[in-house]
Amino acid sequence: MTFSNQAPEVPPGLPADFSSSLPTGGSIRHILLGHPSHIRQTIHLLHNLRYTETSQWSPLIEVPENRLILRPLPDEVISMLVRRL
Repeated sequence: MTFSNQAPEVPPGLPADFSSSLPTGGSIRHILLGHPSHIRQTIHLLHNLRYTETSQWSPLIEVPENRLILRPLPDEVISMLVRRL
């Protein structure tokens, strides 16, 4: 996948700036899990879609001993999308 410096076309019905459509007062935690190059690619894609700045993401973090424990807050749920690159 290659990226250009041009602003991406926004599909009809979507706001040009996604941040204006986010609910106020709430928060969501995005977790990207995968190969480092795929994570970087996705971060840049989300930036090109004007969803978030690349600087807002944490540095890549190794998962120790192939273990990962997610601790949701009360009333939180999880949804996962696996997209083939």
